[in-house]
Amino acid sequence: MIRNQIPIILACIIATSCDVSTETNLPEDPNNMTTKSNLLPIETHPIVFYNVENLFDTKDDPTTTGDDEFTPEGENFWDEERYQLKLNHLVEAMLLANNKTPLFAGFAEIENRSVLEDLCQTSSFKNVNYRITHFDSEDRRGVDCGFIYDADRFVPLLETRLTVRMEDEPHFRTRDILYIKGQVKDGKELHVFVNHWSSRREGEAITEPRRIQAAKVLRAKIDEILNQNAAANIIVMGDFNDTPIDNSLYDVVRAKGQHELKSGDLVNLLIEEQNRELGTSVHRGNWDVLDQLIVSQGLLQRKSGLSVVDNNAFIVKHDALLFTYRNGDQKPSATYGGNQYYGGYSDHLPVYLILESINK
Repeated sequence: MIRNQIPIILACIIATSCDVSTETNLPEDPNNMTTKSNLLPIETHPIVFYNVENLFDTKDDPTTTGDDEFTPEGENFWDEERYQLKLNHLVEAMLLANNKTPLFAGFAEIENRSVLEDLCQTSSFKNVNYRITHFDSEDRRGVDCGFIYDADRFVPLLETRLTVRMEDEPHFRTRDILYIKGQVKDGKELHVFVNHWSSRREGEAITEPRRIQAAKVLRAKIDEILNQNAAANIIVMGDFNDTPIDNSLYDVVRAKGQHELKSGDLVNLLIEEQNRELGTSVHRGNWDVLDQLIVSQGLLQRKSGLSVVDNNAFIVKHDALLFTYRNGDQKPSATYGGNQYYGGYSDHLPVYLILESINK
């Protein structure tokens, strides 16, 4: 389902190729008075995923060449004024979901931890006790996945990353998959994955195996979780650079529609939008749902104390986030087109869902 006005809503080859790094149980934070026993309710606060289109700071990082164009002297003339406008735009876009600050949000195309720190101090976000999960990946462009969470409503127990490697491309590097295990009020547990799979820029034949491998890495970890608890609450979010009906997601991750499920399958809450030719991003004039929210059956079957409101996820398709051509066609209002600055939000639309607690 997609809604039309504000809020128009409107998100291994295991032994050799799946590298799980820095998987650690987190101690209680002595500087944070919130504990697992006194968390605030989660109701109405959305869970958001957003590909934020090259969120770089203005500083030149000498350790990477990926940010050279995103400096005041670079090709994009990326200065503090443009950076601050971008941060404000991103907060505005996320609030268009339902005018509530996110319970947590996953991001693609962030440069580093500091841009998330700046985002958390922007506009109404600075009034929320947001904390950050981020690891520097080895991506060739210098962009990572990131995650922020309202620490008054969500407590992480474990934060780690899954590294995607290609045996026949030993020098290939891409974004890590973030994995966060945490709890919300009343000790209800959540497993969250944040993804940004390889783009199609080099062509389908070359790049599809990379997305298939990311799918194998992701599915292997999900199988591990489901083998321990078949009713586990799992949320998979990301820009997959594949649609819900492509092989990587439909067959490898086993993310299906709600009416075609077998044991162990996941539920892709935005597969219907793809079938209706809606989307989160436009390529060569065509909308596709590249940004998706996928959940375990346990969340829809209300087995583990949490459920998805309306059993659905939504695309934030508000006029403010769109550029309209003279012929009426639309696309997301991007910050840049090539090196041309447009001052928009992102070349992707955000997606979101809302969870609710079930009193058991």
